Amino acid sequence: MSKNDVVIVAELDWGGLHCQSHVIALGFANRGHKVYYINRTLQRWPHINHLLRRLCPKRSRWYVNTYPQPPENLYPFTLWLGPPVRWLRRANRILIEKALHKYQIKDPLVIVYSPTFNAIDIIETLRPKKIIYICYHNFDAAPSYVLPDILLSEKELIKISDVLFADSAFLQDRLKKMAPGKQVFRSMPGVYYGLFHQAFRGDEAKQRKNLYYFGSIKYDLDFGLYEAMASHIHTVFIGVVDSGMSTKIPSNIEVRPPVSNKYLPNLLKEADMLGLFYNDCPFVRGIIPAKFFECLATGKPILVSGLHEAKPYFDVVYNVQGSEQKALEIIKNLPDTETESRLRKRDEIARDADWSNRFGFFISQLDLDQGRDDKFHTV
Repeated sequence: MSKNDVVIVAELDWGGLHCQSHVIALGFANRGHKVYYINRTLQRWPHINHLLRRLCPKRSRWYVNTYPQPPENLYPFTLWLGPPVRWLRRANRILIEKALHKYQIKDPLVIVYSPTFNAIDIIETLRPKKIIYICYHNFDAAPSYVLPDILLSEKELIKISDVLFADSAFLQDRLKKMAPGKQVFRSMPGVYYGLFHQAFRGDEAKQRKNLYYFGSIKYDLDFGLYEAMASHIHTVFIGVVDSGMSTKIPSNIEVRPPVSNKYLPNLLKEADMLGLFYNDCPFVRGIIPAKFFECLATGKPILVSGLHEAKPYFDVVYNVQGSEQKALEIIKNLPDTETESRLRKRDEIARDADWSNRFGFFISQLDLDQGRDDKFHTV
């Protein structure tokens, strides 16, 4: 396999919550490729928190020191660009060309999570060997603050991409409709199984006292259901509170700051159950939470709501259907329903989702020794 340069236009900062883009970056770097990790670029008009996050990243509420020392051939950096709207495109392109020139990136693979005009202009500047788009959001139903030009740029990106991935089945079907004739692969969330399985105690179904959630704390969570559960059971959030969400979190929920994966399983050991409660809406229908298989690996009972992508796993997780009463009844019956066969199947799914397997499948679809058939051009 040739050692290509790899450029990742990420959806989260390198110093942020652990996600798939971190895994892919490390996977390539550990195989000897030079990896250039571009931190999250704008998808909305910026406000003061965006500027503070860039100027003082280690003081940002989003910062998580997961990888204090990345491999020598992995280079995370930030591009200072304006919002990805068409009328700013010429100015942004100048900034992109100037910023990327110093890295001397040659004939790279470009992996895009954020399908903006800025990402397309990064591609045009680099003239890559291959373009890979990984769709992780249903931008057709994105929140109102996401710039509408992203729908236009995503269509353009799909046309020029050599390989298409989607993390959920819903998004896979969406991309197939947007790219007739192109194959769309799954790039599912994963888990460091050995790490997260350390959170399992074995007496969770008997205890049933603590309900935990970890990850981004934002608008797509069903705060009403969490509040209802917190009136019966000690409920804890661990993670980053999104802008404007602090006033939305019910006062009876304990909120703890985010920690890196290295320390998270030790905190989750205290949990008797994990809750993934989302609002059932068009945007969420495309979501399979990044933490889903991490939850499975803990071995703990998992209560879900509003997650259509969890349907194939309803034999190992519990669908409470937005109902406080149903959730309480499920919790009451856990000593009987948390059978050995359920625990074993949950464990098998989690083992299969280990990041080593996920990355192996991802890289197998890229055909790295084969370049583009035509000279690069945008459409």
